[in-house]
Amino acid sequence: MMFQLLVVAVAAAAVVGDDLPPSCGKPVYCDSDLLHFVQMARLYPDSKSFVDMHMRRDPEEILEDFDQLLNSSQRNPTREQIQAFVNENFNEEVEIENWLPSDYTENPKFLLGIRDEKLRQYGKDLNGIWPNLGRKVKASVLENPDRYSLIPIPNGFIVPGGRFREIYYWDTYWIIEGLLISGMPETAKGMIDNLIQLLKKLGHVPNGSRYYYQERSQPPLLTAMVSLYIRETGDTKFLKDNIEALEDELRYWLDTQIVTFDKGEETHTLLRYYSPSKGPRPESYYEDYSGAQNFQSNDRQTEYYIDLKSAAESGWDFSTRWFMDADGNNSGNLSTIHTKDIVPVDLNAIFANALQNMAYFEGLLKNTRRASHWAYLAKQWRSTIQEVFWDEDDGIWYDYSLSLGKHRKYFYPSNVAPLWMGAVDKRLVKKHSARVLEYLAKSHGLDFPGGVPVSLINSGEQWDFPYAWPPLVSVVVNALEALDTEEGKKVAFRVAETWVRACHKGFLESKQMFEKYDVEVPGRFGGGGEYTVQTGFGWANGVVLEFLTKYGRTLTAEDSPSDEGSS
Repeated sequence: MMFQLLVVAVAAAAVVGDDLPPSCGKPVYCDSDLLHFVQMARLYPDSKSFVDMHMRRDPEEILEDFDQLLNSSQRNPTREQIQAFVNENFNEEVEIENWLPSDYTENPKFLLGIRDEKLRQYGKDLNGIWPNLGRKVKASVLENPDRYSLIPIPNGFIVPGGRFREIYYWDTYWIIEGLLISGMPETAKGMIDNLIQLLKKLGHVPNGSRYYYQERSQPPLLTAMVSLYIRETGDTKFLKDNIEALEDELRYWLDTQIVTFDKGEETHTLLRYYSPSKGPRPESYYEDYSGAQNFQSNDRQTEYYIDLKSAAESGWDFSTRWFMDADGNNSGNLSTIHTKDIVPVDLNAIFANALQNMAYFEGLLKNTRRASHWAYLAKQWRSTIQEVFWDEDDGIWYDYSLSLGKHRKYFYPSNVAPLWMGAVDKRLVKKHSARVLEYLAKSHGLDFPGGVPVSLINSGEQWDFPYAWPPLVSVVVNALEALDTEEGKKVAFRVAETWVRACHKGFLESKQMFEKYDVEVPGRFGGGGEYTVQTGFGWANGVVLEFLTKYGRTLTAEDSPSDEGSS
């Protein structure tokens, strides 16, 4: 039954830790003394290592035996005792195995559209990475699911790469884009079906296919993925089989992430990232717990954990975008993180697009009334986006601060997300196009030789300067194209060309694709954050393939002598 969006909500009051659920329903990985002592003993340099291990015995037995160890040691076991316990009860063997997609081909058709010989070879090399990233869940996980943090999924899948051995929600959008370009629709369909199965199991699509991600999601791009797949294949049977699940996801966001607030004399209802659960993130337990010790009160520590998880839900973990110091500025460090107090422009643009996609889907299925309903809701959401996020002085869309009741006037690629997601009415696109281009030019955010930075602030966090992330470069290029002006298309091509050349340079030097890059040195991988840079890399491949397909007839790997002479 169609649900109504006429919701009345209020900003969440102060949370109380005891009222919150654990990070997941598997205490070994999410809410136990065992997790705490193992992670704080720092047995492994990456906190994710322990929670990715699987149990040799049933969890109840392991927890009971660890309680006995705590009792016998007066709750002060040595690091050696903890390591011995882990060695005895856990196995580091990975729960997935290599998988070759059945629809993989070495010479996909898109290569024919790339004029430059070096870039054509680059496209072929990137296409050749897909088999290296193909995985499927081992049978042992299906036989003893209680012993694993990995959530079983039915189809083979493409992993991002490196330490990320499971599927991740928003990564999958750009991976699917790349798979469809490579002529792999069955693999893309299986990836989408995996997400839908997770949605049916948990009530939402989790951050990733691990139980410790159970209480948080990521940017809701599922309908956008389905749209890519349907437009490529026309597979309306798949759509009909899953339309209710797509509706369920929108309901989840409206039930859990909605916030109502006043701006001026108007009351608005939009979404924010909000992931309330107990304690630190299991996969970053040591880092989160250590950071929380900067706060004296338990309530403030709880708020801190929620803000960290909410930022992880955004995919931007971590960034000055979520920082608010005492004066409301985006400065400081993780101790000033206040994600849940910020209404993000990109999340709401994605959601407006999801509503419009539902209208499109219902139209394909000949459900005219339902299609009209979704189209009406999408129009409402687009209107609210314009009223809340558009800044007439600067000519751009900004995030909105709930606590300060004003825009956060900083450069982030998310500022153009409404254009990327088609969340701006066409008459307003035409009206605002010159202003948007003027804003981007004045920001100098598009002027770097290695790509578009996440921000212009060097905070040491990985979602800040000088790092560029493939999905955000894609956002900017598609937003510029959506302006539908000659100047917008010209700038879009320049940004795409800069990115492809930088990634190509890095690939020639390392034979690797990275999850992020340094905008100051073309092709150099990025750093910062909680872990070392990862190779692979699913969404990096997808975005370069997108640009090679979109601009292949004019893109070149380097300037020609005549170009250099005229510059």
